[in-house]
Amino acid sequence: MGLEYWDATRGKWILYHSQAQHSFDCEQYPFEAIPRRVFLDTNVVNLMVKYSGHIFEQTWLPEGLDQTRAHDIEALMHVFHIGGRAPWEIVASHKTIEEIGETPDTGVRERLLDYACGLVHPSSEESAYAATLGRRLLDAPFTAALSDPSDRELIGNAIGLDCDVFCTCDRRTIVRKREYLHQLPIRVVTPAEWWAHIKPWAGLWG
Repeated sequence: MGLEYWDATRGKWILYHSQAQHSFDCEQYPFEAIPRRVFLDTNVVNLMVKYSGHIFEQTWLPEGLDQTRAHDIEALMHVFHIGGRAPWEIVASHKTIEEIGETPDTGVRERLLDYACGLVHPSSEESAYAATLGRRLLDAPFTAALSDPSDRELIGNAIGLDCDVFCTCDRRTIVRKREYLHQLPIRVVTPAEWWAHIKPWAGLWG
C-alpha cells in the first residue's frame, strides 16, 4: 500500500478522494507550517541517490521493499515532483560530505558526493558558524538523548544554517528521541512527514 493512489486511467496521482479529507489535512498541516529550509540527513541523501530513478523519474519501486522505506521514497518523489516550483530550499553541510566520504563503494560514493556537493553552501561566515555550532552541540545537554555524536553535529549544522526542519530516515535513534529535543529551534521529520505537510497545498504548485 503506497502513500497515494496512482490512477492509471487518468495518468496522475490522486491525493484526495473527498473535500472533507482535504479540509482535515489543511487544518492539521497549515500552510504556515510547510518546511521552508530543509536539512537532509545523510541517510536521506543515500536514499535519494540509490532510488533516484523512482524519486526523480517516477519509475516503479522493486517488489519486496520494506514498507517504511517505500513510503519514504514515495514521499520524496512527491516532494521533488513539485519542488522545482515551490519556495523551499534543500541544504546539507560539510559534515554530510565527510560522512559520505566514508562510503566504501567507490561508485556509490562518487554518486553521493556529486549530489550532496550541490546542496552544500560554499565556505562563508554562515557555513563556518554552522560547523562551529555543530561541534558545540556534541556535548550540549539538550542533545544528550541522541546517542550518535554525528547526529548531534549534523543537527547543529542544520540549526547554524538557519534550517527549520531536519529530515531523517533514522527512526530508531533520532525520530524516537525527538520529544527530548524540544529545546532545539528545529523540527525533526521523516520524509513521509515532510510530504504530509506539503500534500494539502500541493495544488498551489501543480
